[in-house]
Amino acid sequence: MRKKVYSASITPLAEDRELDVEGLGRIFERNIRHGVDGIFILGSMGEWQCFDAAFRDRLVAESVRAVAGRAELLVGITDVSTEAALENLRRAAEYAFDSFVFMLPKADVADPVRDVCRVLDAAHRPVYYYHCPPNNGINLSLAQFEAILSHPNLKGIKNSASNMWLRRELLLLKAERGFGAALLEGQEWAADEALLVGYDGMLCGMGALGSAFMVGIARAVDAGEVAEAVRLQNRFIKLFHGVYGADLSTVWVGQKYALKCLGLCASERTLAQRMAALTETRKREIEACVEAFREELE
Repeated sequence: MRKKVYSASITPLAEDRELDVEGLGRIFERNIRHGVDGIFILGSMGEWQCFDAAFRDRLVAESVRAVAGRAELLVGITDVSTEAALENLRRAAEYAFDSFVFMLPKADVADPVRDVCRVLDAAHRPVYYYHCPPNNGINLSLAQFEAILSHPNLKGIKNSASNMWLRRELLLLKAERGFGAALLEGQEWAADEALLVGYDGMLCGMGALGSAFMVGIARAVDAGEVAEAVRLQNRFIKLFHGVYGADLSTVWVGQKYALKCLGLCASERTLAQRMAALTETRKREIEACVEAFREELE
């Protein structure tokens, strides 16, 4: 079965912190041209925690307009509580997109399965569960994963745990129980190996900039070209180093600056981290990286 590729997109902002609508359209247009299967907005890379309800609503509406049915559109509803996430879900009902994405909040969650199933039960369209212990500190047992995978409204799991053991255990659980939900690798550094061992696809946060690499890795795996998949993954990692910084000091602002260098968005304005992280030295390093990778990024 053909491996799927989803971009966990940044949210392009103008200097006044309003949505850069033209930049959003250019980024999505390029991703679709590269062959992504879908685009995920309002995830961790999309700075969901930084925007109020009115901004979220506008972003969803403009994303629906920009994608125009040419790829799947996944909308994040994660918030500071499950109740707030459910309100985001209800408010999004009027827009025409494909799926929701939900990550459990950082606040104490007495019963994670119950909260995930509350969202799955309430959703009027399919839901991806976003598993990211590095973000919210919540780990699940295999029994808890089995309960979530058993829900008929679960479309898939974005596994961003950076845990090789869990990756393989979920594959075995899916095969043994015949679950139909997709398993998507969320760790940009390991997309090739996840797809090679059986994951259904990837949903990664460097997708706005590196969608050509992501699609290339998936197509190489589809063709059984292991060496090519590994080569592309290694190039992708070098791109991370140049843009994110070896110490991950410029993850959000660095990717936005790289997109600005390519003429795709108007500003590197970021709310999820301090703008001061983008020093003049880092700017020069990112500019050099973009130039070195320009042909591969196009």
